[in-house]
Amino acid sequence: MVFVKAVAAGLILFSTGAMGLTLAKSFSQRVHNLRGLITFIQVLESEIQFARTTLPNVIRAQANQFSGDIGAFLHILNIGLTEGSGERFGAIWEKGLRSLAANGLPKSALEDLLSLGDLLGTSDVTEQVKHLKVLLHRLEQALQVAQEEREKQTRLWQYLGFSAGLLIILLLL
Repeated sequence: MVFVKAVAAGLILFSTGAMGLTLAKSFSQRVHNLRGLITFIQVLESEIQFARTTLPNVIRAQANQFSGDIGAFLHILNIGLTEGSGERFGAIWEKGLRSLAANGLPKSALEDLLSLGDLLGTSDVTEQVKHLKVLLHRLEQALQVAQEEREKQTRLWQYLGFSAGLLIILLLL
């Protein structure tokens, strides 16, 4: 009987602790995704401004350079552009952003990115670079906010997960 209680207590502590760690990791993942987006937008800006590389070529080259959520986003864009379905770039861009939205990107950053999809490839280089610089500034602000949230929330959720498990165990005993 004591062995069963010990196993049950261990399972409760493990499951609540894992939930807390998972929630804490989501804050770190948000920071990681924002950093990846900033890097991609910086590369996109320099390719458009200096190399005058076409959008499909930039995305194709960068899709293999990134991993994780940003890599998946770029692969969605690359597939949409190479399929030749006749869809406008803004619609393909929006499909890619849905994958990022599912992974906890801040709503303000998603709105800024969504508006960029309709501008890329439709205006001259100067206009595109101007919009990319504005987006970079906004993404850097979102990154600062996400880093502050991560600092506050990570420890909170880690401790809360294990503390909730201990509280449940104490209530059941």
